[in-house]
Amino acid sequence: MAEFDALGDTYERSAVELPFREHLEHHSIRQAVGDVAGLRVLDLGCGSGLYTRRLAAWGATRVLGIDVSEGMLDTARAHPRTPPPVSYRQHDATHPGPDGDPELADRFDLVFSVYVLCYATTHDELAGFFTTAHRALAPGGRLIAMTLNPGYGRGRDYYAGYGFTLTQPEDREGAPVTLHAQLPSGDAFDVTARWWSSHAYQHAATTAGFAHLSWTHPTVSADGIERHGSDYWAAYLAAPQAVILHAVKSDPVRHD
Repeated sequence: MAEFDALGDTYERSAVELPFREHLEHHSIRQAVGDVAGLRVLDLGCGSGLYTRRLAAWGATRVLGIDVSEGMLDTARAHPRTPPPVSYRQHDATHPGPDGDPELADRFDLVFSVYVLCYATTHDELAGFFTTAHRALAPGGRLIAMTLNPGYGRGRDYYAGYGFTLTQPEDREGAPVTLHAQLPSGDAFDVTARWWSSHAYQHAATTAGFAHLSWTHPTVSADGIERHGSDYWAAYLAAPQAVILHAVKSDPVRHD
């Protein structure tokens, strides 16, 4: 996680400077989570707190952001416009432990995660993310997670027009995928995620206790189309770099 420690400010700026982040990512996530008014939300892998703050602004009554990177958490905690319902703590969600974390168990109506699942380096770590989410949810609670699309557009420069490239030298489960982002301001950063198939995600979710995992592709906001035109988004939408996963924690079976 050392590669993330110094990226907090740059990651925040990328949400403003790269159009796909606002008009595809933010728009699609907002549609996926729906009405969060009154909900308790766990932002799993909150990073700089970008969406932790947004979830509170959307009406959540409590938002806890957890992340393994202390550098990212430092950026999150230092943000001057952090709403009162938001708090942060350091936590490695890939290792939930045999009994989980009692401070997280059954406490949340929604577990939310953006570009976190794809940083699992092993099948066990991937299952660990899902297990942490499952244990944190109250019965009937939802998991909404954006992650690297198993069917993303191949070719290093496929997404170059959107401000980033993806490089994957190997074609196997857990293969490294390096994202290089170039911001209009001149800042750049590199992070390395992992490629996991849809089967791997489903197996990890099932292992954690989720009965079913569904997938949706991102869509473009009306403002994004108006500002950039539909042709600009065509390549991305043909093979999105990200997908959104949906799962629900089933109510426990009663034996009366």
